Amino acid sequence: MIPPMAQVSGTRTEADNAPARRRPRRGLELVGLVIGIVAGLSIALGWLISTRGHPSGPVALSTHPPVLVRGSSAAPDPAAQDSEWVAYSDHSTCADWAGGDGVSAIRLNSSQLAWFFSDTYIGPAGPTIGFSHLSGFVHNSVVVQTTTGQGSTFVTMTGGGACTGRGRPGNAAPVVGAPPAVPGGPSDRYWEEDGIKTGGTVVKFYNHYLAGGVPFVPVGTVIATFPVSQLSSAGRGHQYGAVARPNLVPLPSYTPPAGGSPILWGAALLRAGNTVYIYGTQSPNVPVPDRRLYLARVPASQLTAFSAWRFYTGAGTWAAGQQNARPVQPPGSGLTVSSGFSVVQVGRRYWLIQAGSAVGGPDIDAYPASAPWGPFDSAAGRLLYRDPAIGLDAAHDYRIMYEARAEPALSARHTLVISYNVNSEAVTTGCVPMSVFTNTVTLPRFIAVPLAAFGDDAGAHVNSARSGAPDYPRIVPRDPSQWFDAWDYPGGCPPVPALVSVQARPGTGKVTLSWPDAGLGVRYRVYLQGPGEPGDTPVATAYADGATITGLRPGDYQAKVVPVNFKKHTGPAAEVTFTVP
Repeated sequence: MIPPMAQVSGTRTEADNAPARRRPRRGLELVGLVIGIVAGLSIALGWLISTRGHPSGPVALSTHPPVLVRGSSAAPDPAAQDSEWVAYSDHSTCADWAGGDGVSAIRLNSSQLAWFFSDTYIGPAGPTIGFSHLSGFVHNSVVVQTTTGQGSTFVTMTGGGACTGRGRPGNAAPVVGAPPAVPGGPSDRYWEEDGIKTGGTVVKFYNHYLAGGVPFVPVGTVIATFPVSQLSSAGRGHQYGAVARPNLVPLPSYTPPAGGSPILWGAALLRAGNTVYIYGTQSPNVPVPDRRLYLARVPASQLTAFSAWRFYTGAGTWAAGQQNARPVQPPGSGLTVSSGFSVVQVGRRYWLIQAGSAVGGPDIDAYPASAPWGPFDSAAGRLLYRDPAIGLDAAHDYRIMYEARAEPALSARHTLVISYNVNSEAVTTGCVPMSVFTNTVTLPRFIAVPLAAFGDDAGAHVNSARSGAPDYPRIVPRDPSQWFDAWDYPGGCPPVPALVSVQARPGTGKVTLSWPDAGLGVRYRVYLQGPGEPGDTPVATAYADGATITGLRPGDYQAKVVPVNFKKHTGPAAEVTFTVP
């Protein structure tokens, strides 16, 4: 970790991507992250991580027991399930999941679950230090949970490289992904969707997005197949840095004639006997998340054989070829579909479950239909749960929820468990995200809804969902004037404030510069012009409100201090002249 720069030597290097610590009076500084926000309800992190290449060969491993979390959540207990993931993050190492979104679970056997995540932080992490990024950040991962007599063990699987040995951080690769087009450049993203176990195989859908920033550009869908035996064995192993390399089946990409994005398949799967219904979404106006809902079906044994799929063409009819697919919901139905949702059958009806359509809203809703192909009735929608900790304001730490999904693997005969993702759109004056301050930003949460809530009496079970207490640490209220909603600003950052002045105190061979603090998370580039100093490159980057520059020749100098946020955007500078004796 890099301490606050009370003094800076005369070296000519800039630590723009250095880890951060608390500085006096203001708090944590920049870790070197970038947040990417998909407009609307589909939120996916796009953190800027190390540009080191992912490993192409075998990874050196050490043996070490997997992380054990005491207790058990065998019954549908949302509080226990929340706590397990908090504990795993707090005890994460360079081989472990520390936080992530896109959560969904598939049961491997009576004692094991495979958890699939999209954007994933790799540990270590903690409630007061945030995510360390020492072993990188990946766009997808798998965590195998094994229930034991003492609790649960957790083993994280990546594409390799998370650790180079016990306690030796590496640079993790995603489970599903491709090398960057340019060495050291950004990689395409593969974000997980729904999946099922069929026979001895887990079949999981991933949607492919091009490398680059917001708006994320969708390309199509791939199906990943994982042998159940491989996942189960990894969950019982003792390796540092478990690796998963599934077989991939790319699906043909198709964009409807009206334009927009391709149809992205696998957002939700519904199994009815031997048939699997595959829901897809398509945005006619990219990047506006006005998603249309599409549907295909196929025998479960042929799920990965795209030629066997039949596509819903309207009025209860089906046809081969996705070019014949038509939207499930009629125009003007009033239902906006999220990128992450579920369709479940309860009794005689089918319910589409998703996070509420209000941007930053706290609700999880369900919409009924009489058949898997809908239409789903927006007017008959039911509120299943309202999270009191969610809200786009300072009092709620600008926290949002998204991608609420049913979890059959966790549910019981009379109870449906639903998972959802929580994040925060809060950034500091210097555009530092809340994930630098705490690891409770991107952890999964769970609720348990009685199946009676889906009965004929719409009001009989309002507010009947059980949940754990959302005991997040309060970050923004500590210094509310220094926090902002990233969605309020183009690019996600408030304007970098001006530096109003800078003072110089020269001495023999050195100068001590000081300036007023510009705000939480702002750092400062120091430029010098004078004997041997051309002034066009920074001599140092300071993380506090002052710096001492040594190794200076006698003569007249001009110092310029430029405030910078973590995206390297700059604000108006301040200058001062001085003479070194």
